[in-house]
Amino acid sequence: MPRMSVLPGAIALCLVLCCVFLAGCEDTPVKMQQNGSVRILSFPAGAAVYLDGEYRGTTPATVTAVPAGNHTLEVRADGYDRWTAPVLIKAGGMANVSATLNAVPVTAMPVTVTPLTIATLRQGYPEIQIDGYWTWPQGISSSTENPVPILLHADGFNVGDADARVVTASANLYYGGHQVCWKTVYFGTLKAGGHVSTDSMVSCSLPSNIKSGDLTIRFENVVVSP
Repeated sequence: MPRMSVLPGAIALCLVLCCVFLAGCEDTPVKMQQNGSVRILSFPAGAAVYLDGEYRGTTPATVTAVPAGNHTLEVRADGYDRWTAPVLIKAGGMANVSATLNAVPVTAMPVTVTPLTIATLRQGYPEIQIDGYWTWPQGISSSTENPVPILLHADGFNVGDADARVVTASANLYYGGHQVCWKTVYFGTLKAGGHVSTDSMVSCSLPSNIKSGDLTIRFENVVVSP
């Protein structure tokens, strides 16, 4: 009789342990479902991303395994004001965030057409002058897509008394005083007293509300091979 009284207690103990074990197995997927993700894009790209004050990479970025709930998102880039906003992460969901950073005002703004001269006081050397402008391609009157197609026109002049075998320059586009994109312009050979015109296309990531006067061009980093 005493031995039979122990059996029901042992069965009950086994049932309790089994329930605890099964509850622990089911806890893992529940916890996984309590996390979500957030994808961050920014203009300009390459900005640093901070979630709740912790660095999480550069844009474009996707941060995973974020606990569901309210969080604080920051996007930072040199020369731009810090962008901060709350973000709600839903369990098992993906939040999409787009941040447009405002450039820090600068005291001097570049002009739309900037001539650049490589001057020399010695005879027998080429002397190169470059100027030009940017415009929307034919059929486009404003930034209707992103990246935006832009037509660059450049004129190279050799006002020296020697030929320049190869001439290149960097056509740099600036928005808000900060460079946003660039294109290497090839003029080829510029004879003494000669002139070469060239047109080329470049794609720039720009804000949708940009005005033509906000985007300027500079011709820099001119390389001349005599």
